[in-house]
Amino acid sequence: MNLALSNRGYGDCSGLVSADNTKFIVNIPKNASSYILDWTTRSGWKTAVVTDDTWPELKEIIVVLRDPLSRWVSGMSQYLKTYILCPVGPNGPVFPGMQSGAEDYAMSGENFVDLYNQTTERLIFDNVFRFDDHVWPQHDFYEHVRPELPRQYFMLDKNFDANFSSALRLDSITNLDRNDGNNNIDTKKLHEFLQHRLNTRPELCERVQKAYARDYELIKQVFNQ
Repeated sequence: MNLALSNRGYGDCSGLVSADNTKFIVNIPKNASSYILDWTTRSGWKTAVVTDDTWPELKEIIVVLRDPLSRWVSGMSQYLKTYILCPVGPNGPVFPGMQSGAEDYAMSGENFVDLYNQTTERLIFDNVFRFDDHVWPQHDFYEHVRPELPRQYFMLDKNFDANFSSALRLDSITNLDRNDGNNNIDTKKLHEFLQHRLNTRPELCERVQKAYARDYELIKQVFNQ
């Protein structure tokens, strides 16, 4: 996994192991990871890091996928809120103990939208999926995790809860942590603005889809979508 992701707190090969140690859910940011963590740990699953030398009883890798375009909008909104609007703090890029300048002040989502220009847009859509773990391609999170084991895939759609609970024998729980970024006014503003840019300029939407071509190929192959 990319060093930049590790430096920002992402734990490579992290996820959840079933109570009988036979199944492992790969942690893919922005794919309902907080929701799944809350749900499964209430049923005896435990957080874990899986490598070639750990958890020998494992028999199956569980992968939850999401529409790449939807995930990108959500992930970029969180990236901008966490690192661009608030550059000074425990998340960096100006970490505690580092020198900050007058330009490192906190911004709001409204500030970001007001200052947005073609230079900003070109920088964003030149990199697309290499900002942080929230927009990193989904296949990069699971392909190297015990590749010899079979995969079971779930799509994060309207049928996810029913399919996931049935396959993994999880109890239905109503008060789970959904970690909805839209509950934050800045994140919601960024989400709406990025979606508006994609709707206004379909060619930008095409660039995002092209960047996630491998994720789309897998989704089409597994789910025929």
